Amino acid sequence: MCYLPLITILLGSLIGGAGFNLVHVGGGLLAQQAPPAFDNAVGQSESPPLSAEANAVIPKADVSGPSSKLAKSDEMPPVVDQPKDLDAYSQELKRAVNSGEMTEQAAVKAWEEANSGSKRADGKDDVKGWVEEHLVIFLATVYSSLFALIGGAFLICYRFVKRREKTREVALETTTSELGLKFEPEGDELLMSDLSSLPLFNQGRRKKLFNLIVADTPDLQVQVFDYQFTTGHGRSQTTHRVTVVSVRSVTLAVPELQVRPRKAFLDGIKEMFGRGGIELDQYPAFSKKFVLKSDQPAQARGFLDAKMVAACERNNGCSLECQSGVLLHFRANKRVDPDAQSIRRFIGEGFTLFQDVSERLDRNA
Repeated sequence: MCYLPLITILLGSLIGGAGFNLVHVGGGLLAQQAPPAFDNAVGQSESPPLSAEANAVIPKADVSGPSSKLAKSDEMPPVVDQPKDLDAYSQELKRAVNSGEMTEQAAVKAWEEANSGSKRADGKDDVKGWVEEHLVIFLATVYSSLFALIGGAFLICYRFVKRREKTREVALETTTSELGLKFEPEGDELLMSDLSSLPLFNQGRRKKLFNLIVADTPDLQVQVFDYQFTTGHGRSQTTHRVTVVSVRSVTLAVPELQVRPRKAFLDGIKEMFGRGGIELDQYPAFSKKFVLKSDQPAQARGFLDAKMVAACERNNGCSLECQSGVLLHFRANKRVDPDAQSIRRFIGEGFTLFQDVSERLDRNA
């Protein structure tokens, strides 16, 4: 009895090589012959059909190949990568289910995730495609909105300036009437031409002389006016506005000269290049506050004696421009208030300066 298991193993090995199969039944041995086609059929069986739920979710695919009836677990993780081709992916999922590598539930879940990811990608592609297809319309909309915004801001600024200038014009007209003077809101082209050679009128562009107040006397032509011009371009563009008093007389036989307040930074740079103006060594305090320029430097130095220097210093911050027959007095980038008191005082400053110049000419005589 103790040799029975060993004999059974040996006989089974010998008979198995001759095409027989041994089966242990009830403690004995039963030899039965295997069918002729058994060897070819071992390990082959028909693929088990997918459930109705799996077939409804995963599209039909032509899947062939061996499969085994292995036990399937719901916890078995998917072992199939997700390719971009959903048709190929569905075939891979079915093969995995049929081979027992994953359960139907896992395959259905993997398919739904792949399909939803594809829809999200398609949605992004759709948005990108729409932008590419309608790029001209998109850019036109963006730029038109930008231009409309800039144009709107420009229009608001223009209307604001226009209203402000109109208010000033009305106030000056009222003041002129109170003073018993003549008012010409559009200015005088002939006066503009007569003054065009002075430094103030030789800078910038878009020059305009307007809001002219005429205060002539039998011996003098006295005019007060607003003057504006533009310098720079683009974002650095600046419109300069200034109120000027002009005194003209045949008795003003003065050299051409300009006296203006010194600009510390700009004039300092100009001095480095020899364009800082004419130095008056005998009047150092004057030279620190003012710049003297002239095409006739010797005559300009001789004209500015101690009393004329004092007259310029008395009007601190004011500019004086002279040439034969005309004198200008103004404060750079400053406009006089349009009330009667301010206009009267400003005309008085110009007339006082004219008297100082006349006295200087008398000293020469």
